[in-house]
Amino acid sequence: MSDQIKWGVLGTGWIIGKAGEAANGMWHGVAGRTGENGRSAAERFGVPHSYENYEALLRDPEIDAVYIALLNHLHKEWAVKACEAGKHVLLEKPFALNGSEAKAIADAAQKHNVLVREAFVWKYYPGFEQMRDWIGEGAIGQWARFYGRFSSVADEASSRWRKDWGGGTLYDIGCYPVAWARYFTGEEPVAADAALELHPLHGVDRRFAGTLYFAEGRTAQLDAALDLPHGASFELWGTKGKLQVELGVTAEELRICCWLDNRRKEWVTDRLTPFRLQAESFADAVLLRKRGRSEDSDGAEEALRQARVMDALLGAARTERRVRVQASTE
Repeated sequence: MSDQIKWGVLGTGWIIGKAGEAANGMWHGVAGRTGENGRSAAERFGVPHSYENYEALLRDPEIDAVYIALLNHLHKEWAVKACEAGKHVLLEKPFALNGSEAKAIADAAQKHNVLVREAFVWKYYPGFEQMRDWIGEGAIGQWARFYGRFSSVADEASSRWRKDWGGGTLYDIGCYPVAWARYFTGEEPVAADAALELHPLHGVDRRFAGTLYFAEGRTAQLDAALDLPHGASFELWGTKGKLQVELGVTAEELRICCWLDNRRKEWVTDRLTPFRLQAESFADAVLLRKRGRSEDSDGAEEALRQARVMDALLGAARTERRVRVQASTE
């Protein structure tokens, strides 16, 4: 089904080399900050149409859905405008810079009857769904402790260091262990503690550490950094065993190693396939909605829940106090 919709891409940064190209058979047009940026990207990736600006792409009636790969501080503005233009929206992480922005996007999607999702490509990594199924089937018993980390070294010229562009560790890569904790436990935290170490020159967090508190004393401990060697891993400990996962990345492939107690399982994929699966999944949801067979209403709500957990972590770090996570009913 997924080859029956047409995509537009807002943004011409490095990420579209994966995400945009993954939707190549459905990729109708691309727009950058300038007309020249759009034309250059269209030529590089063989996209049929380019536009002078973002607004022009959103006015194209041929486009069904947009993938938004802009800088963090532009997500809310252009996601809302895309919804107002009647386009379904796959929005690169972080969905928004706070819960208020996420709520504005969710409200716009509901008002204009379009789908929105946060683009977390890890959901389409091989093995992730299988591991969650094992946990749900009781492989580790009742979970008690989650530990997750993600680190990489950001170049000094990277936009990740720009405070006015929504930079910093928590929102750039700290969002991953936060989302993994929620995904693999299947639960929402009720409160958060956190600490941030600021970059002395740029004034944004270069390291983050936090604790999420769940019902019945269960916890998730998280850390991330933009100035430490690349690494991504997590562990989930339960009453009957533990699950350990390590992600290894090269330019060509992603390798996921899992240990469930003494058993080892490994999955390997190229870097493009998860992005293709993500685009196809969203496209299929759009087509089902057009046919009246699915509302896929959880996309906006899931992104809003994630944003509210991030709010609590950031608030805890700023106030040096434990902060309650705002419930979806509030």
